[in-house]
Amino acid sequence: MSTTRSATSLARPCLRRGRKRSARSGMRITSRLSAFLAVTVMVLGVTAAQAEASVTPTPTFSMILNGADVDIAAQGAGDSLLFYWAAVGTGTWHAETVAGSGTTYSAPSMILDGNTVDIAAMGTENILWFYWAAIGSGTWNPEIVAGAGSTFSAPSMILDGNAVNIAVLGPDENLVFYWKTIGAGTWQPELVAGEGSTFSAPSMILNGNAVNIAVQGPENTLMYYSATIGTGTWSSQIVAGVGTTGFTPSMILNGNAVNIAAEGDGAELDYYWMVNGTGTWHPETIAGINSAFFSPTMILNGNTVDVTAEDGNSGLIFYWAYNGSTTWQAETVAPDRSL
Repeated sequence: MSTTRSATSLARPCLRRGRKRSARSGMRITSRLSAFLAVTVMVLGVTAAQAEASVTPTPTFSMILNGADVDIAAQGAGDSLLFYWAAVGTGTWHAETVAGSGTTYSAPSMILDGNTVDIAAMGTENILWFYWAAIGSGTWNPEIVAGAGSTFSAPSMILDGNAVNIAVLGPDENLVFYWKTIGAGTWQPELVAGEGSTFSAPSMILNGNAVNIAVQGPENTLMYYSATIGTGTWSSQIVAGVGTTGFTPSMILNGNAVNIAAEGDGAELDYYWMVNGTGTWHPETIAGINSAFFSPTMILNGNTVDVTAEDGNSGLIFYWAYNGSTTWQAETVAPDRSL
């Protein structure tokens, strides 16, 4: 297999604030399209059967696999924050209110931290909020990460050992990173990039002993930032130049390579990959003009990379390619004018 997007080395262990992870296991996706469609059906089941009157006309979701459960966080009616969960395959969804009306003004971000579910979202007066609940308790605890005027996009959140990391578009179009040791201390801010650097919500991954962030930059460039954990020193690279990126990019770690998908100029769907440490980004076109509107989503699925995007006719398209191949396959998940 060639080095293109290949998973040839494992991520290095986290060096800062490390701790033993929970024994709670995740769920491996073993069938590319069937798994995607199953999750899609479950999400639609929530919105149609249980939340028809409790989500906005254009609801925003975050979803994680939590052992044998699927967890969904959603911006709800009246700008509330809602949490749904169901045991896989049961079709029985349970609903909880994380925060009431008038609290939530962005898509939420959600992670699993051992036996705790964590959610971050932008709230009233552009406050950055963090909520957590022990699994099964139904009791959500709020914290303010950063005060009024600090947040201007949906946040991105990852778990780094025993710390939670959040990245967000800040005031004056800067890029700000916050971290906090779980259960102790206060939220610590770091400036990733200054005024005029950031024009979308960020995408963030943990990459060995580094945190990586991708974002739409000035003049619709695609920017990539990286910092070794604990140093607070951020480096930057231009992945793609002026006019190449719209909305929020999606990023994953694929073995020894970082992969980014983004809407490009002319609303095509573009893909970039870089082998760790080389600094050289390789571009590919997944699909041409009018193939991608708004932010794509991307997952690593065994030896394939999977990308979903809304196309120019308001349909939902699923793309996939084997590691080492530049040939992308397309499948229709939802037909034209269905979204």
